[in-house]
Amino acid sequence: MLKKVCPNCGQASYSSSEFGLWICPSCKHNLQYIPTEPAGAIDDITECFWCDGRMTRLKDGAICSKCGWVHKYLRGRR
Repeated sequence: MLKKVCPNCGQASYSSSEFGLWICPSCKHNLQYIPTEPAGAIDDITECFWCDGRMTRLKDGAICSKCGWVHKYLRGRR
């Protein structure tokens, strides 16, 4: 997964592709020409992808303390 940080509002935006139109979900700024960077390990998630709330770790994932979104860690396919 890739990440771009919006120069307009400072919020991170995530995508699986660096190509195509990339719009900041927070302020709608065009991020197409902003360089990408690796999003980091999935275990390093501290902010909710949807509302930027704080993520609290669970045994097999994390939950957002603001909106309640649950993220399950993937440990490989069986």
